[in-house]
Amino acid sequence: MAKGQPRSKPKFRLVPMLVSWTLLLTAVGGIGYLVWWAVGPSGRGGSRSGGDGDSGTPGGGTPQLSLFYSCDIEGRLAPYICEEGALGGVARVATVFDAWAKDRPYRILADVGNSTLRAHEAAESVNAFTFKALDRLGYDVVNCGDNEATLSLDELRALGKERRFKLISANLVRADTRAPIFPTHHILRRGGLRVALIGILREDILPKHPGKGVRLISPDAALKSTINVVKNSADVIVVLAFLPTEEIHELARKHTEVHIFLGGLTPVSSPPYEVGGPRALPSSIVSYLGDQGCTVACLDCSFPKDRLPLVTGRATLLDKGVASDPAFAGLIAEFTAALSGKPLPGATQDPTMPCTSSHVGSDVCKLCHIKEFYSWQKTDHAGAYVTLLQKGKHKDPACLTCHTTGYRQPGGFDPNKPLEPEKSTETDALSATRARRSQDPVKGVGCECCHGGSRHHLAIGLRDRVAARATPLLRTETSRENCIRCHNGARPCLEAGATDTYDRGEYMAKIKHWRLP
Repeated sequence: MAKGQPRSKPKFRLVPMLVSWTLLLTAVGGIGYLVWWAVGPSGRGGSRSGGDGDSGTPGGGTPQLSLFYSCDIEGRLAPYICEEGALGGVARVATVFDAWAKDRPYRILADVGNSTLRAHEAAESVNAFTFKALDRLGYDVVNCGDNEATLSLDELRALGKERRFKLISANLVRADTRAPIFPTHHILRRGGLRVALIGILREDILPKHPGKGVRLISPDAALKSTINVVKNSADVIVVLAFLPTEEIHELARKHTEVHIFLGGLTPVSSPPYEVGGPRALPSSIVSYLGDQGCTVACLDCSFPKDRLPLVTGRATLLDKGVASDPAFAGLIAEFTAALSGKPLPGATQDPTMPCTSSHVGSDVCKLCHIKEFYSWQKTDHAGAYVTLLQKGKHKDPACLTCHTTGYRQPGGFDPNKPLEPEKSTETDALSATRARRSQDPVKGVGCECCHGGSRHHLAIGLRDRVAARATPLLRTETSRENCIRCHNGARPCLEAGATDTYDRGEYMAKIKHWRLP
């Protein structure tokens, strides 16, 4: 072959070699994809937090999302004693979240605020262990509450370091520059949804004061500014709001772009949720916890286009019925040892008083409110469960949510418990409530559907009725936002073609049982 003549054989060998490598890489990639699909995003690394992904719209239908949330942990990593027993603890939180996660692949774990504590001689150590526990639990986002706002700028910076979760707050700012100390928001992808989580807390935290180098600005202004930043890059906006419920509903009326508010800073937890937004066009779901870190909640949400989110909710009391995850035993032992004999957070709780707003049943309310009770018995609310029996719908979760008291809430109606009454040998009201297994007192739309779980209120009333009137720890007047959760045109029990336009004056007249002669 002449020196300058091109060689053709290697050229023909190269083509089949490239084809072979292409086929091999395609096969490997296909196998990897099939393995990923079989395991699912929620199975990556065994995390309680849901994985990112774009394929979470079942069958191409409405996008789905589950929100697991807590509030007011205040460093109480181990159970503490109150009248209801030993409650709380991160090992129980882990057990509950793991159980919920099994059939909820697209989920977000969030804490609404007050995960840390201030008034403790070993606060720095307690707070470090608390954030370590939240990391291990797989939290995605932790909002700042009153307690976090009392820490100094240096303490806050130290807490926020080297965490897998995002510590956020839109209105907790530096005193010198007014710049946010933490990110104002965090955007996650879940099930094909881009979910923006924004954190806010109240501006006035009296009797506490902001820490050194820290200031609080208006949550309303901070929320408005942050919404403008995220609204074009998020499909769903969730606000973690450590605010009184009245302020949350006020924000819901102003900021209709928000889909869901998760709240805290309340003596009584919400029903599974309330409906917020302008009166003419409700736009937001509002849910809040107020049980001193003793309960956790889950909202299962779907997001139809141009409509109010569709939500089902539940809350679980972290009592002795919830097993402790043994994987947290080492952390709790290390935490206890680090305190060197100092009292554990929660040790100052009065052991004779409840710490939650669990439901007790309308028959217990009758002990003090006898005229109101018998007047309520004559209303359609009292017979709401009977309506389900007559229609054969008494096992339908979509109906039980509105026709029972505290459905899947602590102390409320539980379809897995016996429905027939069982007699208790207990003589005092609190013990009898704790021993109650009958579902009868929480069938129908009872007192606590409107006024909230009353276990704490009952304990105060049994001690001092005057004190119970002064500080009821209840919703003394029911809100429109609570009523329209059930009284709306989308409820499943409406007959074909029927409507239910909520008229507050008309509806209140039907159930009036207050200010009786």
